[in-house]
Amino acid sequence: MVFNTLVYPARKHAAKVFEKLIHQNPGYYHRNNLPVIYLEGSCIGCRDDSDRELPFHQEANFMYLTGAHNLPEASVLIMVRSTKEEEEGSKGRESITIDESEISTVLFIPPIDPAHVMWSGLPETREQIHGRLKDLSAVKYKNELASYLKNTIPTTHTTTPTPTILSLATTSTTNTISDQFTISYNDSKLLNAIREARVIKTDQEIQLIAHANQISSDAHTSLMKSVHHRKITSESDAEILFRSDCHRRGSKVQAYEPIFGYGVHAGTLHYTSNDAKIPSDFDGVLLVDAGCESFGYASDITRTFPIGNRGKFIDEARDIYQIVLDMQEAALSTIKAGIEWEEIQVLMHKVAAKGLIKLGILKNLTVDESYENGHVIPFFPHGVGHFLGLDTHDVSGLPNGKGAHPTLKYLRLQRKLEAGNVVTVEPGLYFNQFLLDPVKGSDHINHEVLVRYLKVGGIRIEDNVVVTQTGCVNLTKVVKTVDEIEKLTSY
Repeated sequence: MVFNTLVYPARKHAAKVFEKLIHQNPGYYHRNNLPVIYLEGSCIGCRDDSDRELPFHQEANFMYLTGAHNLPEASVLIMVRSTKEEEEGSKGRESITIDESEISTVLFIPPIDPAHVMWSGLPETREQIHGRLKDLSAVKYKNELASYLKNTIPTTHTTTPTPTILSLATTSTTNTISDQFTISYNDSKLLNAIREARVIKTDQEIQLIAHANQISSDAHTSLMKSVHHRKITSESDAEILFRSDCHRRGSKVQAYEPIFGYGVHAGTLHYTSNDAKIPSDFDGVLLVDAGCESFGYASDITRTFPIGNRGKFIDEARDIYQIVLDMQEAALSTIKAGIEWEEIQVLMHKVAAKGLIKLGILKNLTVDESYENGHVIPFFPHGVGHFLGLDTHDVSGLPNGKGAHPTLKYLRLQRKLEAGNVVTVEPGLYFNQFLLDPVKGSDHINHEVLVRYLKVGGIRIEDNVVVTQTGCVNLTKVVKTVDEIEKLTSY
């Protein structure tokens, strides 16, 4: 397993967070005046008014700073053990860096509870946890936290007053820290610093996202082959096949509620019912938006492929599919560090307009006129993509608010791309009657042509890419041209 062969860079992540705290906050101008970070992980929840446990999922920020993706009720204390004596104030905050060797990251786990052992067996020992989370400085029991703080902070920090402890926890959940320390609960400075640190992925994070992509890519490919073998008679058949394939390949968890929509259901962006029977004479497409997690890191992949017509695209579906593929290829060839993500969104609308004009669905206007007046929005209402990482819609995509143009309304990422960003690229075209009803009277839509394409429902193609200085690296390994897909699906 990939997580067992790499060392999760918890201290490198912590160093990035401390650097963001310094750069964003004048009060942390000097290395020896930094706060201490205290985070609490997720607990195992239960259904409402029940003792039935819900599946455990680690809080993303805690996972980012520990790598402890499967440890409930843990907490972590992080501080800088600076040995540097030089005065850094004159350099300016932006030039100050923290090396991971200066970081102390101590994980605290619950002590062994005999009742828990009776029901669930012995948990991992401290030594076992430290053996697989090698980058941690130490693993201790939670009842040691107060004494550890009392004995450690005075020897680590020589300044007065005692440094503040920054926490994302609330006062009601944090009850194990000694009263002698000043704690800033729900600290927005810390939250902003962690979010910004998560924007640029480390090499190890990219490996984990790539691993999730490989599992999901293989599952998507197998699902297409299932059309050839005529194993899919319902949306739920497709979902079961995909989930079980991911599970067999090592991932029990889906990164989000997956979408398996045929025909008109493919026109609903987040359709998750996945329970409709597919008629034996259906000749359209199945849209599959599904991706698993790898040790907390998400994949997010969409493919749309023929489920009827003997596994071949009907003409109308092929026409729309090719436009969407042209959109994605234009985006992939444009993405690189320094590009504003809004530019990619604008490009998508213009490529879509060109294709819809060529088909005759849009009429009496140019590509630029179509963009300025939002004529593609009823067919492509969402954004072209978002950050991806520990969350499917990863953090810090909208630091400055949303753009004013209607095409940017649902764009989840509006900032300049940087090397190390991981983004989804997911253009689509949809024939959703509810979205099209408001433009029934438009002079720029040929309704006689449009009616032929309504049965397509929706087409989306989505890949996950790493931004580089000169372009991007595609982590998604699933075929996507018409010919490639039909080689897998046709019968």
